[in-house]
Amino acid sequence: MNRESLSLALTGAMIGVLALSASVFARLHPPKHEETTAALWARPEESQPSPFPESGTGPAALPVLAGLDPEEETAPGPFLVSLRVPDPVPGERLFVCDGLGCPLEGIEPNREGEAVLGPLAPGRYTVCRGQTEAGYFRLYDNASLGETGGRVWTDGEQLRIERFIPGTVRLTVTLKAPGYYTVSLCDRAGQMWNRDLYVSDGTEPEEMGLWVRILDFQGLPPGLYTAVRRSVPLGQVEVSAGETAALKIEIDK
Repeated sequence: MNRESLSLALTGAMIGVLALSASVFARLHPPKHEETTAALWARPEESQPSPFPESGTGPAALPVLAGLDPEEETAPGPFLVSLRVPDPVPGERLFVCDGLGCPLEGIEPNREGEAVLGPLAPGRYTVCRGQTEAGYFRLYDNASLGETGGRVWTDGEQLRIERFIPGTVRLTVTLKAPGYYTVSLCDRAGQMWNRDLYVSDGTEPEEMGLWVRILDFQGLPPGLYTAVRRSVPLGQVEVSAGETAALKIEIDK
């Protein structure tokens, strides 16, 4: 090999070594602008996920309910309540009242006696047929029914209202002195109907120094009733379907 050929070989070898060194240096020390670009692309996935739910099972997907208020997710009700009345009467309306006795809804059952009440929030309600209270029920947070009374009962899923022909208690009250009086009628379940009486001081007595007043408690389900004043029983009477039962009581001042 002559001197010229040897010089060319050494030059090629040096160029190869320099290229290899540059490649290794580039791998060990990448440019700063490349590192910054890669970091910017990674942050939206790792630390700033999209606020919109995504479909799929990848790590970037979010739960569908992640943006909802936890209280709204578990808030109970309102619910629809299924109701059934035996032997429905065309045109008859049922009324649902809240715990204060305020009517919330009036509804007419269909030919099969079925109706849907609501939507109602969980709580205690009474059911009236016309002006007569049929009974009460409680709607729970899990949409089940219970704590029924009167002529309302349930299998846990549907309300059932027994039909009855209402009766009347005619209460004859004899007063021995003028004044304000409150007389109550109580059934076996403890439900009470209150009536107020007032006789002014200048009113003449009707019978031998006595004042007599008549109170009619209408629309009552058949059963036993007790007249009460200030938690003191004054008499009892049995009411039959469609009949008027008479009861006489006396009240001292």
